[in-house]
Amino acid sequence: MKYSWSIIGHEKQLERIESDIESGNLAHAYLLSGPNSVGKHTVSKKMAGILQCENDFCHDCKTCLQVSKGSHIDTIELIDDKNSLKIEEMRKVMDRLNMSRQSKYKVLIIQSIERMTTEAANSFLKMLEEPPPKTIFILTTNDVNSVIETLISRVRIIKFGVVSSEYLYSELKKLYPEADEDSIHKACLFAMGKTGKALNLLENPEVLAEYMEIYHKTQNILNSRNIAERFLYVEELSVEKEKTTIFFNILTHVLRSKMLDEKSYDLRIKYTNSLSKIAETAMLLKRNINFKLALENLMLAI
Repeated sequence: MKYSWSIIGHEKQLERIESDIESGNLAHAYLLSGPNSVGKHTVSKKMAGILQCENDFCHDCKTCLQVSKGSHIDTIELIDDKNSLKIEEMRKVMDRLNMSRQSKYKVLIIQSIERMTTEAANSFLKMLEEPPPKTIFILTTNDVNSVIETLISRVRIIKFGVVSSEYLYSELKKLYPEADEDSIHKACLFAMGKTGKALNLLENPEVLAEYMEIYHKTQNILNSRNIAERFLYVEELSVEKEKTTIFFNILTHVLRSKMLDEKSYDLRIKYTNSLSKIAETAMLLKRNINFKLALENLMLAI
């Protein structure tokens, strides 16, 4: 590939983007879709740098540094802060896009486009239909099914996915030759094919240690039918709710592994039902259902 993207995998997706840029076949709007932590936002930033840099994405000029830091005047970035994107914010963005540009393009990056309220999405659609000249939209989503159909029809979709553990392990070994193999193995285990997560775990030993702690607690919960012990862990999670997503991911991974290795039909059905219950509980929590009640019901079901 021509440009340095600094991510693991996704060669076909990156080659397609490079081809669009080199051939002059740029779409005015791209939607990078796929699971979280696979590199979509990194690609968005790199793509903006390629479009804005006058020196073939040199990484060193003022423009490259500003885009990287999020301070470039003609590159607008809406980071996912876990809050909804409301119409007032989209109107402010619209005003900025309509201002005179000082660069090759106006670039708007929106992370997790599914955060838009209905009013904001309708306002954004008008922007997509009649964009200012030389404006490129680079959008990401963790769930393309949550994006309204009318928006999907106006963008060029590039799908990102997870990579195999074997491939991830070999790439991490190349990138971190000094890292011990046990840490690389654990990072691959907990990343579940998500390249960005693997890098974060390997570069932050304290985060990797936290994952290991939750992994051991998950194994203890599954190996014990002690309801009091399970409910005690719910109490812990209610104090540190940010760990719940990690717990769900690890629990899902462990149960899937057990299901794949299991020969008993009845046990496979049991694991399948448990996996469905995890997904259902995660959805309930997004709807602000009583946290402890939802987790306690999950503990009784798995």
